[in-house]
Amino acid sequence: MTGPTVPPQRATHSPGAAGWASPESAGQSVGVLEKTAAILDVIERGSASSAEIAEAAGISRGTVFRLVGAMARLGLVAQERGRITLGPRIAQLAAAGDGVPAANAWADRLVALREATGAFAVRLHQLHSPATRVCIAEALDLHASQRSQLGILAPLRADPVTVTFLAWQSSQPGGARVPAAVPYRDETLTRTRRRGWAQGFSGRDHCVAIVAAPVLDRRGRAVAVLEISGPVAVLTATPGRTHGRSLIAVASESDVISECLYRRGAAVPGATAQTVSSLHLLTTTRRTG
Repeated sequence: MTGPTVPPQRATHSPGAAGWASPESAGQSVGVLEKTAAILDVIERGSASSAEIAEAAGISRGTVFRLVGAMARLGLVAQERGRITLGPRIAQLAAAGDGVPAANAWADRLVALREATGAFAVRLHQLHSPATRVCIAEALDLHASQRSQLGILAPLRADPVTVTFLAWQSSQPGGARVPAAVPYRDETLTRTRRRGWAQGFSGRDHCVAIVAAPVLDRRGRAVAVLEISGPVAVLTATPGRTHGRSLIAVASESDVISECLYRRGAAVPGATAQTVSSLHLLTTTRRTG
């Protein structure tokens, strides 16, 4: 003989129980996510200070400071000298989620170039203004002590990337206005165009070799500059002669040219020229076998 049937009771949980959240706390979480997304939207356009982020995103400085600290611990942002940029975790997520073959074709060439040359970094740069440039893509060797330059504005200075921009700009009607800080003469620019690449050295004791080559559109204008860098012991003491042709070959690939035109805004009706968007970072490891 059985007793009366007892209807099952609905489980009850206190608002603080694990796995449950009250409507109020859920709303607060959404608000934090929205503010986090707003911060990422700002620094996607380039590095910024906390004050600049607060003003652009409409968030208090105190909130920005707290969120940026938490985002840095999660790898979502990086901080250096008061400037905040996208962090390595964003790059990893972007690379993992980028499943469009057309979008990967040009990026694969940057990775292949890095592995073929042994460079520690392969980067694509575009002019941001007559006196500044910005890195729009890069492939890094995770085992090398290379800092990401992705999305960071940098002044034009005396180096292979700048001389490459100026060499092909000077061949256009009206010529190039060489910044006062860049001591290049016409014969240097002419020689660079004739060779098709530029080389140089940096670091303590000039231990880092750099080679740069232009990405040209159909009119022969440099829409970007492709650069490799790495130890002289790897790239050799004559890096241009050793790797210049390889850079020119990759810079001439239709996929690379199309991507640079897209990022420049030339292939997007109504887009502003020199637009930097959807910045892509590739972090790869050197093949050892």
